[in-house]
Amino acid sequence: MMREWADFFPDVLPGIAPGTPEPTVVHQLRRAAQAFCTRTRAWRATLEPILTEEGRAAYDMPLPEQTRLVRIESADLQGHGPLTLWRPGRGSGLYLMTPDARTVELSRPPASGVALVLEVTLKPADAAGGIDPDVFDQYSEVIARGALARLRGDEALQRSFESSCDDINVAVWRGRTAARPRVLPFY
Repeated sequence: MMREWADFFPDVLPGIAPGTPEPTVVHQLRRAAQAFCTRTRAWRATLEPILTEEGRAAYDMPLPEQTRLVRIESADLQGHGPLTLWRPGRGSGLYLMTPDARTVELSRPPASGVALVLEVTLKPADAAGGIDPDVFDQYSEVIARGALARLRGDEALQRSFESSCDDINVAVWRGRTAARPRVLPFY
């Protein structure tokens, strides 16, 4: 269940001009949330497994409704272990890529009935009615600040929003947030 954009109103409406149309406020909240999720990679999800079919290398990603892919963080093909995610200039053997952020393609078709599990970073789609409740609970103030910066045209507030996003990105990368923690090596 998504948290609705109206849930941000107590943090946003007092800081903008009275009479600002609600659709404008919702639009800027959505854009701020999209920027936040893209910049921080804080909205992580493990998608439903994709069962492979003999001779088929391309599959639709089972993205949750009202979301868009920011990035594939990891991919695991049952029996083959973690897959290499293709990046320009890299990729040999069995690897995975996404040509359009809606489908995934394996470099060669695997056997039939093998589970492909993707961990991804998401953002709200352009028509999304809200955002993931865990993201809201942890980061609603930062997203509200981003929306306020956009609604006011306030460059200083925008820089504050971007700085907070960068700090959150570092915390996510280091595994210090509630977003799926990274495993740190033990020496």
